[in-house]
Amino acid sequence: MKTIYIYPLKKMIKSEIKLELEFLYEKTLAGTVNAKKRKQNQYRKIISHLYYNGVASIAEIVKTAKMSQPLVASLVEDLLGFGVILENGIGESIGGRRPNLYCMNPEYQYVVGVDINLHTLNLAVFDLNNQLIYREEFKEFELENSSEYCQALIGKINVALETISIEREKVLAVGISIPGLVDAENGLTHTHLSFAEEGLRTYLNRKLGFPILLDNDARTMALGEKAFGKAKDKKNVLCLNLSNGIGLGMILNGELHSGKNGFAGEFGHILIDPEGTLCNCGKIGCLETLTSGKILVRQIKEGIEKGQESFLAKYKDEGKKIDLRAVVDAILAGDQFAIDQLNKMCEYLGKGLVTLIHLLNPEMIIIGGRLAQAGKYIISPVSMWMNKYAMDKISSETELVNSDLLDDAALMGTMANVMKKIVSD
Repeated sequence: MKTIYIYPLKKMIKSEIKLELEFLYEKTLAGTVNAKKRKQNQYRKIISHLYYNGVASIAEIVKTAKMSQPLVASLVEDLLGFGVILENGIGESIGGRRPNLYCMNPEYQYVVGVDINLHTLNLAVFDLNNQLIYREEFKEFELENSSEYCQALIGKINVALETISIEREKVLAVGISIPGLVDAENGLTHTHLSFAEEGLRTYLNRKLGFPILLDNDARTMALGEKAFGKAKDKKNVLCLNLSNGIGLGMILNGELHSGKNGFAGEFGHILIDPEGTLCNCGKIGCLETLTSGKILVRQIKEGIEKGQESFLAKYKDEGKKIDLRAVVDAILAGDQFAIDQLNKMCEYLGKGLVTLIHLLNPEMIIIGGRLAQAGKYIISPVSMWMNKYAMDKISSETELVNSDLLDDAALMGTMANVMKKIVSD
């Protein structure tokens, strides 16, 4: 029987617990509340410069931090003492003595990244140089709206930290990417893992003891692309998450666009066919009922049942599961039936993207998610339909590309989300 998700599932209780992100040394700062806040902001300006620029001298930090040279020098000495930054050699002279260079201490603290999907779970741990020091994919991890699912997730996080011998106090935060409607500001999820009335962020914070940042998967992917991928030097980019469903993350004027309640980007639920089929959201004729990884898998299975020739027919004979991963592999291997089904799906996707192009005039559209791995087999047909239906002047200025980050985009986005919050906001 088909499961229908009508969201929001229930009215959540807004959490009264504020999200507090602190570096270890900040917990020891003395003085009044205002004095501590002022000092914290000064330290974070230096950390922000080093995090985003890698290596810098005091003179270079002064230019961006807009603080005096003596003050920056004093703050740098403090941060060296705390252990959050390190000396990193000597720079080139631009007149006078060669300057000392400084960088982040990558091992000072760590960020845990969690990418929750409908059928899988991706887990990562990053150091403060954005290096992936642990990554694991759990392929049979079905998303359920239950405390049992969260307990299993918590167990995976704890095992990861034990495996790489990271003390719990050195975890800066846990960043989470999850499908569906997410109110990131208040830490609430309305489609999945909405069982806890206190909200998912508060629930996990209470169980794990770490600060929790969460957001919708497509928006998290967009953050990953902006920080580490093809959107890095772009101002207006649309990031599509094409996996079992369809999500959209929007970078507009250089910033992530979330909307009033954080629900912007439900591209998969724009109306395409008023006489169409029922969608998981409870509405009729959504784009996601015509073009998504789930639909592609279903259509291929139905075709095989009717006798269509496909590399995937052997899966049925061998008792193997035909999932999106298998379908993408078949497409890349030249399975014509699978390619034809993807082409049909791309027509609806291309038409939907034309609406976004006309409304938002992006400089780039990045296709991410599992289907991005189909490469030219998805880019070429989508481009064809976009060019057919979009205004030439607008579409010619929009570049359609595949993500280079692929399955790591959301994980990288969880890291970007945490660091943006602590050093930029």
